[in-house]
Amino acid sequence: MKEISRRSFLKGAAGVGATAAAAGVLGVGALASEDPDAVSSATAAARNESAAGSASGSGESSPEAEMPDFLTPPEPIADADIAETVTADVVVVGCGLAGLMAARSASEAGASVVVIEKSNSYNYRSGQYGICGSTLQKERGMEFDGSAAVGDLMKEMGYRPDQRIWNYWRDYSGEAFDWLLEPAGDNVDVIDMYAKDYDKSKITICTLHWPQPEAYNSAEEFSPTYPAATLTFIPDQGNILALSYQRCLDNGVDFRFATWAKQLIRPDNRGRVQGVIAQDLDGNYIRVNANRGVIMAAGDYGSNSAMVKYFCGGRTYPTMFTSTDAKGAATNVGEGQCMGVWAGAKLEDGPHAPMTHTLGGALGVDPFLLLNTSGERFCNEDVAGQQLSSQLYRQKDAWGWSIFDDNYPDQVELMGCSHGSVNHILPAGDVPNLSGAVMTIGRSAITSRAAVERSCTTADTIEELAAKLYADETAQKNMIAAVQRYNELARKGSDDDFHKTAKRLFPIETGPFYATKISAGSMLVCLGGLSVEPESLRVVDDDMNPIDGLYAVGNNMGGRILQDYPVTIAGASHGTCLTFGYLVGKKCALS
Repeated sequence: MKEISRRSFLKGAAGVGATAAAAGVLGVGALASEDPDAVSSATAAARNESAAGSASGSGESSPEAEMPDFLTPPEPIADADIAETVTADVVVVGCGLAGLMAARSASEAGASVVVIEKSNSYNYRSGQYGICGSTLQKERGMEFDGSAAVGDLMKEMGYRPDQRIWNYWRDYSGEAFDWLLEPAGDNVDVIDMYAKDYDKSKITICTLHWPQPEAYNSAEEFSPTYPAATLTFIPDQGNILALSYQRCLDNGVDFRFATWAKQLIRPDNRGRVQGVIAQDLDGNYIRVNANRGVIMAAGDYGSNSAMVKYFCGGRTYPTMFTSTDAKGAATNVGEGQCMGVWAGAKLEDGPHAPMTHTLGGALGVDPFLLLNTSGERFCNEDVAGQQLSSQLYRQKDAWGWSIFDDNYPDQVELMGCSHGSVNHILPAGDVPNLSGAVMTIGRSAITSRAAVERSCTTADTIEELAAKLYADETAQKNMIAAVQRYNELARKGSDDDFHKTAKRLFPIETGPFYATKISAGSMLVCLGGLSVEPESLRVVDDDMNPIDGLYAVGNNMGGRILQDYPVTIAGASHGTCLTFGYLVGKKCALS
């Protein structure tokens, strides 16, 4: 996608832009309203045409024509409308994981901190963290080559992110995780993936896909993953984050919940960012001055379909999460990204990355034969859930059938170890079932025959299975032919069609035969943020010069995840939110 130039924007929006610059502030406008899609329909066609043209790389059009109106600043808020003024060393916009970590880190460094959050509390989801080199991992032998992992992360994302950012993750995520656990003291328990119960009075961490199957070696994989990197809080990360929140309160952090950030304060869009103008639930405007800096941690833009369409190649995705603010409106509408651009920041080049990894079917994303709704094979199935989703979204109906035979309990031991991989078939009574634990991703490592077969369409012959799966006779014939061809390749030991590794090519010839539906994944978040200087984490302008007083972290931070969300490391997003929240709080506080 073509770079969004601040200069070109100002040329195309001279009237509003000049007025806002003269007032010294730039606003959020429609994105801060109760309608996350409150953008003008008049420019929708132009936006979509522009996005498609940029994605294809064809043609040249004026930058002004490419500027979507959600990046156009609204009228500024007048000084006379400000009802309250407060001052702090550090202002954090947004209180998800990254914002909470930044607030705690800055307050522990001695700074006074104000946090602006439009929900009624801090926010979090699930509990997987991708970490390298924590004390907990070292004590349990969960060590891996962090540099190799970073290299594979970069390759999975088309080498589009800034590798220096991932090198910082490699070097500091272990330290950050130790810091996260510090308030818990000795009240931390670690269980493995076979555990059937856990002590609910403790901070409990589960090691998923660990110990990893003996046959698994990431260095030999077409789509490598690193099971030793992932640590998962049970039932979710709520308990550990509550301790960080309390630490913030003890340090005097001023949490302004049910408060909406509206504008960054940067006179004439030059010099340092001086603070934020916000609005409370009653409509009163608050000026929050920042002596040392503003940290943008306002989340992604997955709930703003116009932004998703524009930055992700013209496609929208069904969303998994529906978080709301204090007014009941959708969160994650992109105000952090837009506020930054309006203040002169560079929004990172695309394509941005929807997190849409499928969790697969009855056997997760294990790479058995996969056929589309026409009965045809269409990809190398031996990839992780994000790549599998990318392929499924390009098929009619965006789903397919995974086909396997009655030998599957022995075959799963040879499968991969990514999000949703199944590696163990145990008797039903031995399958872990941690009551109340949010384990929709990782716990699928283990299942039982009974659970698999309850979720499958079953038949004694391939012909009978084809008739059950497809009403169309042509699709039935396609499926039968696809199975025959797959069996031929499996016996040969070489996938000449899609080059799947031979150790996962299993002939489908022992009845009964099974089929499980695999759909493309729903979107969890849409990742694309403000470009930052990797060492200082200050946001940069279009000339790649740092803007004094403006930092970005979490899903407002660019340079970390682009093109596709990487499942090379399960929990990579949480791992970077923690790591850079920990780092940026200190950097801003001590600036």
